Amino acid sequence: MSEKIVREFNHTLLWPITLRPLRREVGVDPISYWDMLKRRPGPWEFVDDALLIEDESCLAGYEEFVYFLPYVQRFLYGVGDEGRGAQSSLHTFQRHDLEEVHLRTEPGAEEITLQVKRARLYFFYDIDVALAVLEVAGENIPLNIAVEIMDRFGRPYPPAWEGDGGGAHCLHTVEFWGRDATGSPALLSKSDYEDREKYLELVRNQRQTPLSLHWEYFLSPLIPAYLPGGVMKYYQIENKRIPIMSYLSFDDPSVLSRGDMVRIGFAAKWGESDTLPYSTGFLADFEQQYCYDRYWDPLHRGADMDTRYFFCGVGFAAITEYRPNGLLLRQFRHQFFQIGLIAHFHKAALLSLSNRFSRAVERLNVRDFESVKQFKKHVRETLEVFLRFNHRYWFHEISTQVQASDFFKRWSHQLGSDALYNEVREEARDINEYLDADRHRKQADNAMRLTVVSSCGMVGTVVTGFLGMNLYSHSDLGTYDKFLIFLVVFVPTVALGVYTVAISKRLSNFMEALSSEGLTWKEKLSTFRQIWFSSKRERVRERRDKADTGMSSSE
Repeated sequence: MSEKIVREFNHTLLWPITLRPLRREVGVDPISYWDMLKRRPGPWEFVDDALLIEDESCLAGYEEFVYFLPYVQRFLYGVGDEGRGAQSSLHTFQRHDLEEVHLRTEPGAEEITLQVKRARLYFFYDIDVALAVLEVAGENIPLNIAVEIMDRFGRPYPPAWEGDGGGAHCLHTVEFWGRDATGSPALLSKSDYEDREKYLELVRNQRQTPLSLHWEYFLSPLIPAYLPGGVMKYYQIENKRIPIMSYLSFDDPSVLSRGDMVRIGFAAKWGESDTLPYSTGFLADFEQQYCYDRYWDPLHRGADMDTRYFFCGVGFAAITEYRPNGLLLRQFRHQFFQIGLIAHFHKAALLSLSNRFSRAVERLNVRDFESVKQFKKHVRETLEVFLRFNHRYWFHEISTQVQASDFFKRWSHQLGSDALYNEVREEARDINEYLDADRHRKQADNAMRLTVVSSCGMVGTVVTGFLGMNLYSHSDLGTYDKFLIFLVVFVPTVALGVYTVAISKRLSNFMEALSSEGLTWKEKLSTFRQIWFSSKRERVRERRDKADTGMSSSE
């Protein structure tokens, strides 16, 4: 069988990362990530208008803009009733120093050169998440090489190592090329998948997933959390594979076998076309579950039924017949790209919020007052962010276009965003209910203390009211004597009040025992004695209760 050639190969990585919160300076509100990057941009430059990012004539921007519903337009382009220049939810940077990516799939294999079409970095207002985008493209690439690139290019680190020392499931080498100061081609960065000791040492010492050097270079001046120094640091949200979008055009896509399509859809390891990468049972519903065939009918090619889309987890792919006009490729790079951007942002934001909830609970020590205080602060902040995310970013419909609506629903479903959203909402509800219960416990505890103090003070109030306030006349005394008498009464009264509050819990236990008809007078007298002579066990229990109610005291 003749070799199958991909006439146009367009491969985009959509890499979500979570950002470490910027530290708050004394008396100054924390600066935003995009403002910080503007100060130290490195190779990145800020995009003032996302609508005209690629075309000042606005042709591509217009096609994107009208494709989406108004609230999605505001999210992507920062426009609305205020007009151009309104506050955007999305802040974009791009770099132009990367021109080519040179790849080798195996040691000694022929080098493959792909052109860099996009290198962008997106920040999102109010969410500690960024999304890095790298788009590469090539022409007339053998299908097996294209699938290997889809499978292995987006690997931030090697999951294991081969016998020859190379990273398993990774490309042998990845090189970023640009221009030096003289304008000559220059190597900017190269992968180091083979440096096993580096990865082992970082995991051993830092307990964090390391990145290959070329990916560190791509995101610089942002710095991985495991490296010292730097202001803007990031963590990986999803490990092992960077989510991808792939476009492949052929002279005749109908010649692709089912095995070819499965490998394209899942970006699976290459194999013979007459074989499947997974079991027959697993792939029994492949066409129904993972394929979008509105425009796919190999038996009627003349009716433009030659395009099939695949939604397989973190991978989205399209195969079609090659056409010189490039209309579908332009739609793939613009409208479909924006759908993928939104879908992956949703998942990344939800994962980040879930991580913030879990980290807050992990750091909680109910016996430590400061820990409880910080827990409540972090949880409230996260709840506020989730509320704003829910009303500002969480879209169920993004377009009235049938295909766009179908794509977004399928993409979100494959990424598991709906289930993840429900999970995060349950976490938020559970924590909120806990805080409400804790707040009610505090109110009940304060009410009990006030009741005890009022009950104890009632005796003095009745006595002074019965005897009258003129039992002793001090009107003829001097100011100094009156002040001394005031102190003689005031200081013991305050001390008695403070002491009553301090033992209010034991007083409450005695009052409860006194009102109980099931206790004998001897048992009631024993409870009365415990107000001043509590046993060691009771003192330990009391200290434990104070620690448990420390969360209430931190309000």
